[in-house]
Amino acid sequence: MTAVGILPVSGQGGETVTEDEFRAVFDSLYPDILSYAGRRTDPSTAEDVVSETFFVVWQRWPDAPETEDEKQSLRAWTFGVARHMLSNAQRAKFRASKLDTALKAAVFAGVPVVEPDHGPMVDARQAATAVFLKLPPREQEILQMVAWEGLSIDEVAEVLDTSKTAIAMRLVRARRRLAALMRASGLATDDDATAQQLWAMRTAAPESAE
Repeated sequence: MTAVGILPVSGQGGETVTEDEFRAVFDSLYPDILSYAGRRTDPSTAEDVVSETFFVVWQRWPDAPETEDEKQSLRAWTFGVARHMLSNAQRAKFRASKLDTALKAAVFAGVPVVEPDHGPMVDARQAATAVFLKLPPREQEILQMVAWEGLSIDEVAEVLDTSKTAIAMRLVRARRRLAALMRASGLATDDDATAQQLWAMRTAAPESAE
């Protein structure tokens, strides 16, 4: 996929950005956004989410933050758009599905989830994932954004439109709950082992294409 390939022909909403400026943003953020979507849904849906994300970014460029020093970073803002696009895609996809009740409730509440069986996993990773999925979907999402996507607390707060303090507190609670679940299942004996299991779940999911 190329940046030019997803630009609207009319250029609506894009009067304040040049093609070169948009291409630079696209080239910089495309791998991260594709990885974000690809770790949560099938490859075809992930590609659609990425296309829709950058189409919206182009259209809403006047609303984008101008510098990384502003409250809203461009990266976090784009992740926020991608989160909304993924939520919409999953809501449409699972409207008539037999998805687990808790996951379905999260999807229809606007919280993107990791779809079951959209990527291969070895037994140990599958066991760790089963434990991870016992967390409330909102706690899963915060841990994924920090551990999988490498977002800072400030960026997660911006993506979820929540205060940094609230995100920090939720993150602490989510980490503690996950560590307790991992210990109870015999998959981890301490916080470092829990973090390694969380990273292993990330690496089991599809990465962005070159």
